[in-house]
Amino acid sequence: MDHSSAASDRAEGETSAAIRAGLARVLDSDAFRAAPQLSAFLGFVVERVLAGRGAELKGYTIAVEAFGRPSDFDPQADPIVRVEAGRLRRTLAQYYAGEGASDAVRITMPVGAYVPVFELAEHGPAETAAPVRPMDEKSMAIPSPTPGGLRESQSRQERQIARRWPVMAGMALCLGLLSLTAWYLGLIHGAPGPGAGTLPESSARMAVMGAGPAFQDVPLEPTVVAVSMPDLPDDPAITALGRRFSGVLVDALSRFDDLVTVRVPPVGQAPPANIDYIFETMGQRIDGSIESFGRLRSVRDGRIVWSASSTRALAAEDGDLPDIARRLATRLAEPFGIIHADIRQNPTSGPMRCIYQAIDARSTMTSEDHLAARKCVQELIDRDPTFYPAWIQMTFLSLGEYTSGLNPQAGSPLDRALSAALTAVRLAPSSGRSMQAMMEALFARGATDEAIKAGREALTRNPFDSDIMASLGGHYIQLNRPAEGLPLVQRAIELSAGRPPAYDFFALLGAHLLGARQLANGHGAFLAADENLYALLGRAIQGMQDGNEAGKAEAIATLRKRFPLFETQPRLWLMRRGFGSEVMDRILADLGILHP
Repeated sequence: MDHSSAASDRAEGETSAAIRAGLARVLDSDAFRAAPQLSAFLGFVVERVLAGRGAELKGYTIAVEAFGRPSDFDPQADPIVRVEAGRLRRTLAQYYAGEGASDAVRITMPVGAYVPVFELAEHGPAETAAPVRPMDEKSMAIPSPTPGGLRESQSRQERQIARRWPVMAGMALCLGLLSLTAWYLGLIHGAPGPGAGTLPESSARMAVMGAGPAFQDVPLEPTVVAVSMPDLPDDPAITALGRRFSGVLVDALSRFDDLVTVRVPPVGQAPPANIDYIFETMGQRIDGSIESFGRLRSVRDGRIVWSASSTRALAAEDGDLPDIARRLATRLAEPFGIIHADIRQNPTSGPMRCIYQAIDARSTMTSEDHLAARKCVQELIDRDPTFYPAWIQMTFLSLGEYTSGLNPQAGSPLDRALSAALTAVRLAPSSGRSMQAMMEALFARGATDEAIKAGREALTRNPFDSDIMASLGGHYIQLNRPAEGLPLVQRAIELSAGRPPAYDFFALLGAHLLGARQLANGHGAFLAADENLYALLGRAIQGMQDGNEAGKAEAIATLRKRFPLFETQPRLWLMRRGFGSEVMDRILADLGILHP
């Protein structure tokens, strides 16, 4: 067997499907169902290799992203990965010596490395086996299952998933609260897909992935996430906790109605068809504790998008359970959350590609991204004028024409924004995001009292949405009401998985207006490497606070170069972005900028 596999190469086609079918068989075995940490370990390393990221499989990465160790984990001091790797090798060997002896795919982990190696076995008189590695096109000429054999393996995998679903996803949300409690306390970190928690370099590349008539055969529906109610009759205490947890989680997820559609299959049934993601967990009771892990899995290709694990004592009552479920819902579904990051990195031809592209354009604030997003969203509206998430995003894109001069069209962008917001509210009157769009449209028109009322209503409809919190809090700060706005922005920052620079800018500005210099500097540190206009303005303010004249001058010069209106009419430039007179005067005075 060749152990020098190039882990950064991507497995494709039938090979990947066969490997995932083999992984499903292993995870369905008694040995692995009884060892969720080993299951998490194996699933994590296999999916990383299939994604072409095998080179990342080091002790630190596995400890933090698969086992949930904190970011200060020291692999030299804590041998957890080496110990678990030894357990995994032994358990795999036992599995393939027993119930997995006839498996079409064998997974092994050579000693001295954490990168798995795969074998596609051809059972017959000769009993031969061929090693499989993540390969490039040149090396894909390896023995692989026949089409019929592959279909049989895939069918077997589907049956196994269907049988396992009530247990995995059922134990799920009840046992998920255990792993997610540790996540909530900051003791473990989820393992999001590539790019989670980061801002995109350019959302326009999503349009390239889906160029052409992308939506002709795709139903216009937000991302569909399946959540299963727990069914654990042998452990009524855990069943009760799980049902409570899953009920809160489903309620919180459903508030993000413009971004996700939540489906809950009946107890004991397989997940419904045509879903995009499944949230599932596995776990076991060990004495008075429960060892568990939770994960979000992409149905389209089987990738593990996010995972977390923990061990926790099983208490009769868990008062923090609802808050944990709601925080999880926010992390998964918020506009800059884990699902968004996954779709950004793995674009599809579905309508949500356009929605998230528009959200990214609000963060990058470049003409290229704005134009690509507007074209994509307009295609959605043309195809289905009742698809309200598109109208919501068209509100924000139209406001970009006014506030930043991005790709102006004929007519009033403020009128177009208000019209789009009214349409969104008419189509989805109970949606928190529709009311957020209305808040933004009204605020840009100077109707600040009505805008604040709309923002409060939006937050009432979805009190778990970090973007609504940050937007409403930012507007309070722009109106020189930082005592009201700063707590909202700070809460949004606490909840958000991948916040845009605007969040930290408004936190910095609110703290600056309140004279909280240390707090302002803390948020300013997150703006150091970004070229977003809010990051530049924040660096200028922080440079003034710190006496860093060179840093302040550089940020101001960049703003003047990128936004000519900032140089000629800085007050008008700020006014178009919603800043009130008192705050505009304060900013310009602090920066030493004279204005007409």
